Amino acid sequence: MKIKTLTPVHIGSGSKLTRMDFIVRNGKVMVLNTPELFRALEGKGCDIIKIVDELSHRSLDDLAKDFDINAMNFKLYEAKLVGSVASEISEQIKTGKKPYIPGSSIKGAIRTAILWYIVKNSRSLLDFAIKCLEDLAKGRITSKVLKEADDKLEKKVFGKDPRKDFMRALKVTDSTSFSELTVYEIKILGSNIKGVCVECIDENDSTSIKIEIDERILADAEIASKLKEYELDCIEKIAEITREFSSTLIEKELTYNHYDDETQSIFKNIKSSRGMLLRVGWGAGWYSKTIGLLLETHPKFEDLRKKIGLGRSPRTKRVYDEFPKTRRVTIDGKPLGWICIV
Repeated sequence: MKIKTLTPVHIGSGSKLTRMDFIVRNGKVMVLNTPELFRALEGKGCDIIKIVDELSHRSLDDLAKDFDINAMNFKLYEAKLVGSVASEISEQIKTGKKPYIPGSSIKGAIRTAILWYIVKNSRSLLDFAIKCLEDLAKGRITSKVLKEADDKLEKKVFGKDPRKDFMRALKVTDSTSFSELTVYEIKILGSNIKGVCVECIDENDSTSIKIEIDERILADAEIASKLKEYELDCIEKIAEITREFSSTLIEKELTYNHYDDETQSIFKNIKSSRGMLLRVGWGAGWYSKTIGLLLETHPKFEDLRKKIGLGRSPRTKRVYDEFPKTRRVTIDGKPLGWICIV
């Protein structure tokens, strides 16, 4: 199958590049083999501790020139820069020096869409999800407790025994490598918080991936029965569900007041994509990773949200009336994380 990025996608490696790791030259970020560069500087009699201290106000490129060393000789890879970069860049997960999208990220997005689809067609399951939030409101709220509430609903839908989880039958490989990276400055709409910089697989890049129903897992009668009950025993139906979920999500996003005309136009274009339509990775937002589109339709949700502190400002501790209040887009207005698989 072919996987294509419709907008920039960032799947974080968990690491950040600092001013010791890169230089900016001619509109590109050059990521360096810093250990080798530092060894070369030491060979020239450089005090590395002093160099590190000076990085707060001088570039590594300029500091290397002081010792007649061309930092570009130590380049690992480069990426186009859109916007500006301050001190850090969040790294994209890679194999070698090439970016990819993990199968777990894609399967997680499919799983959320399927959960939304099943709960949408069952008022009792939506009531159960709200009951889980009501139980939360009775005690001290932590991220761990919120995760436990999500887990309760998932176990109700997918089964308590992981071995009987019908999503086991869906096999998703990691994508093969995409061609190149772009570093984007990110702005946070609806907030005065300064944005960050992230490595992204850029829009309109494509590669291959394998998604299939594992016939061996279907030998388990219980799993096969569940898949048949929800009509999930073919890839075409799963693709249809992802498009329905994503279409509903986009309609919700189009009501967000802080998007400009260009961003709104991008969302409308995404909606017409074929195949599996998914939103993955960092910056995808609360609606993409939860059944929030359904929860907010329940008459009890808004009061519960405020009680458990969803949408609370980390600085003022005030719970915002608007939730979710912020969105992340690239400096040139592109929403993050949209892909299609055909």
